[in-house]
Amino acid sequence: MWQTNLITLYCAVCDDSSTIEAVMQRQSNNFRPQFSDEECITVYLWGISQRRFEQKTIYNYTKNHLLEWFPKLPSYQAFSDRLNRLAPAFQALAEYWLSVIGVNLQEQMEYIVDSCPIILAKGPRSGHAKVARELCEKSYNSSRKEWYCGIKLHTVVARKPGHLPTPVSLIASGAAQHDLPAAKQIIEDHASLKPGRLYADKAYIDADWAQSLKQNHALELLTSRKKQKGDVLISGDTFSTFVSSIRQPIECFFNWLNRLTDIQTASMVRSLSGLLFHVFGRIAAALANLLFNS
Repeated sequence: MWQTNLITLYCAVCDDSSTIEAVMQRQSNNFRPQFSDEECITVYLWGISQRRFEQKTIYNYTKNHLLEWFPKLPSYQAFSDRLNRLAPAFQALAEYWLSVIGVNLQEQMEYIVDSCPIILAKGPRSGHAKVARELCEKSYNSSRKEWYCGIKLHTVVARKPGHLPTPVSLIASGAAQHDLPAAKQIIEDHASLKPGRLYADKAYIDADWAQSLKQNHALELLTSRKKQKGDVLISGDTFSTFVSSIRQPIECFFNWLNRLTDIQTASMVRSLSGLLFHVFGRIAAALANLLFNS
């Protein structure tokens, strides 16, 4: 029943309240709002799980249908402001839940790395967007064949044949940043990755990095082959086709993530804090779905 799922989610957030408190700064030690941070986070995560992707829609849904569960729900303005301030808490929850998901990975793994866009503006508007310029950049998305202003979400997943891949790491960067440096950062920040293979597309080809992965992390980098001048490779090269087939689950993961949270659409974002909340809040919602609704 949905009531059980809601209680499970709230208990999970409360169980990790120390994680939340560690990243939140309050004005005084006696700061005890009637509507707690745990309740605010639960309301948002539950709203996303019900496919309500706008703050106003989540607020109205809670007010109209869940008020007996959250009787101290504040005004919409206070609720919206609290959510933006809780962006570090959502990030901390996401990082912790990622670590919980990764506990049961096998000793030998097949990993896949790739990125997807998070779009604030696209097409003609992409050149005039001014929101969150500290992080957002204009770039071209080859798969969508369009210009956009926004960021990239770089992701490493562990392949699980027959199932949705398990997310291992997710980081954000400016849209114009090349995928390779972000992948290097992910690997260096996650020394706990198990030995195995790392599959990637042509953007990640780097002989020195491949050698470093093998020596320092016991990971073999396998990428699609890049055709060189004078190369006799033709379309449909067998090895590249094999790598592409192994990489397909990460596309399924991005599709699942976007369908569940609408993370790639950030046109309503109006500030850097709002962008960080949008990204980490929806990642946390997706991870909560994996952990508590599976």
